[in-house]
Amino acid sequence: MSVQAKIRDHYLPPNPEEYLRAEPPTGRVIVIAPTRAACETIELAMQLSIETVLEREHGPEIRQLAHRGEGFGIVAGTGTGKTLSIRSIAAEILQTELRVGVVNREREATPETPTWNVVIVTTGIARRWFQDNLIVPQDTLVVDEIHQTSAELELCLALGKRVGCRFIWLSATVDPSFYAEYLDSASVLETTAFDPGRAARVVVRAAEPLEFLDTKFVRKLVKGGRGAAVFLPTRAEVEQVAGELGWRWDRLNAAFYHGGEPIRAIRPFLEGTAEKPFILAMTQAGQSALNIHGLDTVIIYDACYNTVVDKGRRVLTRQYLGANEILQMAGRVHGRVPNGEVHILSDRKVDFPSLTPTPPAFQLAGDSERVALTAAALSIDLAELELPVPLDRKAYSESVQRLTARGLVKNGRLTSYGHDVEAMPVDRPWAELLVHADEDLLHCVAVCANIDSLHRMTRDESDLGGLIVPGSDHLTGYNVFAEAVEKCGFLGQVYGLPRHLFVEEVSDWAEQRGVLVKALEDTALGLASVMRTLETPLRRKLPRVTRENMLRFRDLIARIMPFELAIEHETVSGERVRLSRSSVCGGNSAVAGTVTYFADRFGIPRAAIEGTEIPFSLIQKHATASAPTVEFRSGSKRSGLFVTQTREYFGFELSRERRPLTGEFPSQLADRARDALVTSLLAGATSHPDQQRLSRTLGRLDEYWRRSGGILESARPGGAQRHLREQVQKVRSWDEFLHTALELDMESTVPLSRRSELDKLPTSVRLLGDQVPLRYDFEAGVPIVRIRLREGQARRLRARDLPGLDRPVRFSVYHGKREVVRASSLDELQQLVGELTDRRRHRPRRRSRGH
Repeated sequence: MSVQAKIRDHYLPPNPEEYLRAEPPTGRVIVIAPTRAACETIELAMQLSIETVLEREHGPEIRQLAHRGEGFGIVAGTGTGKTLSIRSIAAEILQTELRVGVVNREREATPETPTWNVVIVTTGIARRWFQDNLIVPQDTLVVDEIHQTSAELELCLALGKRVGCRFIWLSATVDPSFYAEYLDSASVLETTAFDPGRAARVVVRAAEPLEFLDTKFVRKLVKGGRGAAVFLPTRAEVEQVAGELGWRWDRLNAAFYHGGEPIRAIRPFLEGTAEKPFILAMTQAGQSALNIHGLDTVIIYDACYNTVVDKGRRVLTRQYLGANEILQMAGRVHGRVPNGEVHILSDRKVDFPSLTPTPPAFQLAGDSERVALTAAALSIDLAELELPVPLDRKAYSESVQRLTARGLVKNGRLTSYGHDVEAMPVDRPWAELLVHADEDLLHCVAVCANIDSLHRMTRDESDLGGLIVPGSDHLTGYNVFAEAVEKCGFLGQVYGLPRHLFVEEVSDWAEQRGVLVKALEDTALGLASVMRTLETPLRRKLPRVTRENMLRFRDLIARIMPFELAIEHETVSGERVRLSRSSVCGGNSAVAGTVTYFADRFGIPRAAIEGTEIPFSLIQKHATASAPTVEFRSGSKRSGLFVTQTREYFGFELSRERRPLTGEFPSQLADRARDALVTSLLAGATSHPDQQRLSRTLGRLDEYWRRSGGILESARPGGAQRHLREQVQKVRSWDEFLHTALELDMESTVPLSRRSELDKLPTSVRLLGDQVPLRYDFEAGVPIVRIRLREGQARRLRARDLPGLDRPVRFSVYHGKREVVRASSLDELQQLVGELTDRRRHRPRRRSRGH
């Protein structure tokens, strides 16, 4: 039973028309924040009036720019007051009492939303509002932490430009030139808390983190009562460093924070109550928004994992830190605190004084499907969006074709099914499953949809005994969440909305199981959001996965198959895929799930999948037969027409049946059979009595077409095909075909006078004492003539040796019958022939057997 009729997007105002009618004359201020936590911080800042570095240096200038209605940017380090400035900016624009509201995954739009004149939203919600035309030209977009790039944020920037909104953007350390030009900023205000008298001592050293944090360094840290932060690329390294130092040093307050931990884990460090000496190990991602009090020492490990877009794929790649990241992390103490120290652990030369901010790295090019869905929701062409980064057109075209084939898009617009899927607050594959799921499976699918991955839900060392569902990472993750709710959870409310919450003992349970508490809380938030969208009440307790549930879950996936599919370690495109390290799926099965890409130590993208095994019996059950095709085949035993039909499953060919087409053509295959006959005649492959004569005529027509430079319409490719198709129109069998006279009349197709004229064009020229052949051809639709040369001739050829011809000249070099060089100019020919010689010279010699 489908639940499509029950879907409602709670992130949109209940009455969109009322919201638009209530638009104030000045427009609203729409604040776009990168995260839910940032929304709460901004909401708090809207209630405060505190003097900051930014207010002291640029306060009047900011208010003047806001009042004039001009777009502008603010670039400032952490702790200078960027977020607090939003209040004064909004007050200057609106010139009235600020009525502030927040819409994110925790807090939905309400009947009071039309009364808000300041709306704080996350990037995904902002994109939804754009899609429903709720953001209008008179609105002002304030983009906080714009340097934290994401596909959603970049899409919002393009949508805001399309609508014609004014942009005010806030950023930490970044080269502002791109944003200033792209967002038509009248001015960019840059401020810093840097005090030259407090410049930190910066040391660059080639060492690993724990090697650097030796007894000598930690003893100095403890003796001086210092506060240190260590920035590392992965959560495993963060936990290892904090655990090792905490175990070795009783007097050291060692803690860690990464994306898998709730922010409350480091609350004392943010509030300035953490006991010194302390050392806080953190991942580099997302640290820019955290202001750590009491910090005077920063240790930066020069490595990070960034998403690099490669051929439309998002490839996780280990890289050195960029200048922006180093400056941002060092800027927490450099020029801000007395006796500050910055230690950069790197095996490369880092000249810290010469580092300058660089432009941001964008992500949108790796999410062509998101762009395609947004364009379809707005019924616009991609050309109408001025994206901040060029999109891979091939990947975009493939996304549109995939969405169209799946029924989400038709004629460039979202279908009703597409609108239902887009209303879901989860990724498209899970949204499709939710739209099709029976009510009994809803909670299970909704939980799975909000688990990022089993790998990211658990620590490297985990104990999931009794929770593992063999063959399904999805259902294993569901069981983990279900047990957490059963043992440590209850159904409560947050902001008046129902949600599963956890008691303090969940930390002990999570520690025992090796599960991340933050992953549980995020899943609970996402589950509540999905169930509100489906207008379905939350269950207090979630049952464990039964065998019946598992079978129905697999059947649902097999029937809809919204995921990427790997059968025997290969995707439908033939790409090799291995199982994710934490997967509980089998080795040689079909796995449906998410393929992630990572670069190996040589920089080559590798693929891994995590998901659910699909039995081959289900694949066969939901496979479909293709429409039969007819083709000509020749062989030693039999030549003639054959009917081919395949059985396919979402692009995978499971079987192929081929049988000879004997006797009279069936009516449903007759036209396809005649088309196959013409195709084989053009290829010169049939045993028809007139085949050789037709092939000669076809060859002459092709030559005349190329010699004419494409202006001889009667010889245009396709003309002969249509003429032959007319002659076989009444053919009803292979035998009848063989007894049907076929002809192509050269006299009536190309007049003698025109043939004589084209025959006068040279077929060869004399170069360097040799007669070399010419071939008339086309290159990108332009008529050319290609000179065929041997390697020695090409090496000796000079410009003075070239003959005058009636069209551009191109060059080909052959070794026997194999073309080894193709060049568009004489200079390119000489260069490529030289490289050919060099490769041959440096080719390893084969040793004789006696050595």
